[in-house]
Amino acid sequence: MQDTSVVEKQKQELQAKMRIVGERYGWVQSGRPLTVTLTKTLSSYACERRIRHLLENADFKESQRFDPYYRQKSEFATIKILEQIKTRVTANGLDAVILTEAPSDFGRYDVVVTQGYPCKVYANSEERIRIEVKASLGLDLEQLERYLWDPSPLILARVITRHVAKIEPLKLQSYVLFSLRELNAKAERLLSSKFYTIPGTTCTTCHDNSCPHNRSKSRNPVNVLTMPDSEFAEDLKSFFLNLSYVAEKTASLVVEELESVMPSQNHGIHSPSTIVG
Repeated sequence: MQDTSVVEKQKQELQAKMRIVGERYGWVQSGRPLTVTLTKTLSSYACERRIRHLLENADFKESQRFDPYYRQKSEFATIKILEQIKTRVTANGLDAVILTEAPSDFGRYDVVVTQGYPCKVYANSEERIRIEVKASLGLDLEQLERYLWDPSPLILARVITRHVAKIEPLKLQSYVLFSLRELNAKAERLLSSKFYTIPGTTCTTCHDNSCPHNRSKSRNPVNVLTMPDSEFAEDLKSFFLNLSYVAEKTASLVVEELESVMPSQNHGIHSPSTIVG
């Protein structure tokens, strides 16, 4: 297992580079660099010329759209999982605050159980656990990788597949360090303009018209990503059949973690700051 201080140093270096990138290319909002968006952009593509093009065109909007059904499923599942966590935390006499959509350095989590601020799971002033809810079949591994950069365990709840997994980043430190070092090196190449152009299948969707490898046939496609009727019916049925199990399993893992580090307090639950986002 790697020293966590080495990982933290790599995270700080990456944040510093993202600040420079944000200021250089204008990816700033309210005077602050868009760290999450910048990090996602850098880590999502192998072709660094494409990344530079995206950085230089901050106002560019991808025209591909997802059916709001996917987002609404996730929001609904989040609420139901949140309700189960509140019920179990209360029944076990644990004193906690419940919030959702809590920010972190490199992402946002769907549900967070907290004992205070910031919005993460705390026990005895120590962050304990995080929760990410996925209501559809897709699983963004790039996003999951960024979540591994924080040391506290992550509960990944996938409703459609009936999966609930507790991932412990501290047991994956060799990979976490590899991930951060590679992204730091990538950011350094972009900042020094010594980037790599990597042609491949993604050239058909790239909007860098000046690149000799560009093979995009339609410059402004408007695609709404959805599913046929038969898949929709099956997806909806599976969603409701699996949701109670996923909510109960997630809540059990949260309570198990909390009870391992704090005694039952029989003080109930405080929820004046409950937010559903």
